[in-house]
Amino acid sequence: MTRILTLTIAALFSVTVYGQDPPVSRQDSVLLNKFWTELRVAVNTKDKAKLATLFAFPFYCRPCIDDTTLKVNDGVTIKVTKALFYESQYKLFFDKAFKTAFNIFEPSHFFRSYDNKNKPNGFNFFYVIVAPSSNWEGLQGFVYLENINGQYKIVAIDTVP
Repeated sequence: MTRILTLTIAALFSVTVYGQDPPVSRQDSVLLNKFWTELRVAVNTKDKAKLATLFAFPFYCRPCIDDTTLKVNDGVTIKVTKALFYESQYKLFFDKAFKTAFNIFEPSHFFRSYDNKNKPNGFNFFYVIVAPSSNWEGLQGFVYLENINGQYKIVAIDTVP
């Protein structure tokens, strides 16, 4: 009887532990807070040069397809180079949806990102682009971060649905 009880408790414990993200290291926590502070300052002061330092160029951006000044737009995603960022894509980050998200979001809301082999490779956070309504589930943006040379940088931006 004790063997069955022990196996049952072990099974329940393994189910509760499996699937949980590993804790964020102290170093990652410090770097994410630094990233978040710099991002808020850049967005709130509309500092295009400071904002550019927080990206790993080139990066892919799904919400960037709405830019009507683009010469090449496949309607799926845009490969944003540094030149394209300075030309027009920086405007997206000064948009009301981004600014609101960055000012109400707390760094503790970062979610771990995983590669295709299920290994942690960074963090992401989401923001609301279009709020849900009775007719539509809305549109959410996901911003993906990776640690590049000891600093978190934005490496991609996607949307759902």
